[in-house]
Amino acid sequence: MRIREELDGYHGRAAFSDRNIEDLLSILSFNVIGGGKKDRDKLETMSAAIARTIELTCTVRHPGINFLRSSVVDDGPDIYRQFWKALFDVRTHGKQLPTIITFNYDLVLERSLLQVLIGTHFGASRPLPFQRVQVDYSYSALQCTAYDVSYTTFLSDRAQTEGTILVPPTASGARSVQSIELLKLHGSLNFPRKAVGSPTEHQDLTLTSPVPKPYLLPPISNKASGNSTSRMWRTAIERIRSTKNIVIVGYSLPATDTYMQYFLKAGVGPNRDLNRIVVFDPVLYSGSESCEAMKKRYAGCFAPQFRERINFEPSTRSGHILPGTADAFVNILTNEPETLLF
Repeated sequence: MRIREELDGYHGRAAFSDRNIEDLLSILSFNVIGGGKKDRDKLETMSAAIARTIELTCTVRHPGINFLRSSVVDDGPDIYRQFWKALFDVRTHGKQLPTIITFNYDLVLERSLLQVLIGTHFGASRPLPFQRVQVDYSYSALQCTAYDVSYTTFLSDRAQTEGTILVPPTASGARSVQSIELLKLHGSLNFPRKAVGSPTEHQDLTLTSPVPKPYLLPPISNKASGNSTSRMWRTAIERIRSTKNIVIVGYSLPATDTYMQYFLKAGVGPNRDLNRIVVFDPVLYSGSESCEAMKKRYAGCFAPQFRERINFEPSTRSGHILPGTADAFVNILTNEPETLLF
C-alpha cells in the first residue's frame, strides 16, 4: 500500500492504473533501471506481496511428494484434475502430450497434477499411459526430476481403493520418461532466482510449494535477455514454430501487451504446418465491443488468408456449460480431443 501511495504522485503527468498489477510492476521495473537499491527493494516487495496474495487465495492444495507416506488430496475445483485426466487419455490413445504455455504465477497446474498422479484416480485395471514422469519447465535455475509411477492400495474408513503413487526412479530397467512440458513464461511461485542444490533435494518441495523469493518476470522485461528464463522462451517459440494447432484459453491478447503479439507473430511466421488456432474466452460470445476488439487484435497478428482458420467460437457438447470458458475447453478436450489437438 505504501508503494502504491508513493506512485500516486505520478498521476499528475503519467497515465496508468495503480490497481493494475502489470502497470505497477512495469513502472517499478523501470525505476530500478534509473534508481538504486531502494527501487529494487520496492520491486521485490511488490513481487513478494503478489506471491503471498496468490497463495492466500488459491484453493488448490497439495503437500508435495512424500516417499514415506502418500494420501489422497482433492482440494480445489475438479476442473483441473479433469484437465490432466483428459490429457492422459489422449496419451493412452498413442498421441503426444501437447506443450503447455502459461502466463500465470500460481501452482494450480502442478498441484492438480499431483492430485491425479497420487490418488485413487487410476488403478491397475486402468493404468497410466507411462511408467516414469517428470515436469519440465525449461527453467535453468530449477532442474527437472523424474519419478516412477507405482500402484498401491489406499486405505480409508469407507473402502480400500487402488491408486497410484510416485516413487524414486529405479536404477535398473529401461523406462522411457514421459516429460510434461510446462512453460511458465512470466515466472512462477516455485521458481528460485538462482539455481539451488540438486534436483532431488529441492524439486520434491518446490513442485507444489512457493519459494521465499520467487522469480516473477515483470511484463516489460526483456524476455530474450541472457537469464534463467531465456531457455524457456526459446523452447516456447520453437514449439509454436513446429505445432499444428494452437489452443488459447482465457488470454485476451491485450493491446498493451505488444511483446506477446510479436512473440506470437515470430512463432507462427515460419510455421508452414500451422493448421488452426482455437480461442476460448466468454467475451467472444457476448457480441459486445470488447468481443469485436478482441477478434480484431488476434486477426491483426495473422495474414488475411490465415484468419479464417481462427476459431473464436468453439462449440461445447454440454448445453449447461457457458461457452468460451475453461469448463468448455476441458469438456471438449475430454469428449472431442481430436477437434483441438490433431
